Amino acid sequence: MIGGLLAAALLVSGQGDAMDAIALREAMDSARRAPATETLAGRSFRIAIPFVDEQKRTMKALQSPARWRYDFSRGELTLMIGLGQISAANYDRFADQGLADLPTLQTAFFDGSEIKNPVAVEVLDGRTKRQDVGVQSIITNYGLAIPYAEGASALPPRFQPFMVYKLRMNQETYHRLTRGMTLVLEGRITSLGQRPEVFCGDYAGRLAAPELHIDDTTHILVTAHQCFATARVDAVSVMGSGKVLLAAWGAAGR
Repeated sequence: MIGGLLAAALLVSGQGDAMDAIALREAMDSARRAPATETLAGRSFRIAIPFVDEQKRTMKALQSPARWRYDFSRGELTLMIGLGQISAANYDRFADQGLADLPTLQTAFFDGSEIKNPVAVEVLDGRTKRQDVGVQSIITNYGLAIPYAEGASALPPRFQPFMVYKLRMNQETYHRLTRGMTLVLEGRITSLGQRPEVFCGDYAGRLAAPELHIDDTTHILVTAHQCFATARVDAVSVMGSGKVLLAAWGAAGR
């Protein structure tokens, strides 16, 4: 049944030009407000997600599917592309929206907003509890929900939910290429029979993000509202500043 749903979804014809991140977010909002009249299935997208420095202990960096780090001693740029699995542990409507009946879904958040405020948190220091200053993060996220399971992958060939790609380059090239570097996802919105087509839910939890260069940890209290549309990704590429192609998988991949 799942294979049939995927095949049917892939046969839907496109509608108009490929949507960028802003257009896709607006289309998802429109479909959510009028589910009986608006459908996204078959519409193509080409979204560019900015890479972030993985050393930053912020929710933007922790949730991003596109992160980088540079090793000055080796002259090596490491690109980390990581999708996140949607599950009952991080999505409160997983069961009642029937997501357990679908293939395993990986997500790439491509747009959203965050409100941050300092907040008092209780931490355990050995056996002693103490008060510390943490961060309250209230987030709204928009993401693709991409099937990835045996026999039901909607990712390009040889592309997996977590990819590490390393490039040797000097510091001048590193500074130039990472300024404005993006992860580009191209594909189509699909339908796996889920209702509603654009599905939304919440997550509330607490994260501890250790600082990499100092003996400290940032404690983040997270409240997130998340909306998803199922998608097939045909091509993935990494574009450096100046539209320099650094890596690619799929239609023009290697």
